[in-house]
Amino acid sequence: MELDGRFGIVLLVVLLLGIGLSLFQHFSYQRATRRMVAEHQGARESFLVSGRGKGWLRGAVVLLVVDSSSSRIEAAEAMVGASVFARFRPRPELLGSLSSARDRAKDKHLGEAVESAIAQYRTLRKKR
Repeated sequence: MELDGRFGIVLLVVLLLGIGLSLFQHFSYQRATRRMVAEHQGARESFLVSGRGKGWLRGAVVLLVVDSSSSRIEAAEAMVGASVFARFRPRPELLGSLSSARDRAKDKHLGEAVESAIAQYRTLRKKR
């Protein structure tokens, strides 16, 4: 079997498609974080933290706004599913006490993302 230029072209197209979809997902994350920062900008005791739960085909990324004076999650958005097809959506089930947030996350990867975000919050609190 003889290799011709078509294989190289197909490989290049797949590579460029992967790069394009990754950039699209990155910009979606950027928009969500900017939107949440703008919505909670006046809250002096609040932290915006993010966490990630990884899987082979699916995963989750969560953004949480945590009020440090009450240790409560005031806002939550998550992107759950196959990476390039998922979008950030509000997750009202995560609102409330920080200590039980992991239990309120029904999806395995979302729970891992919440744990990661809580760990980031605790690190930020120690530094402040």
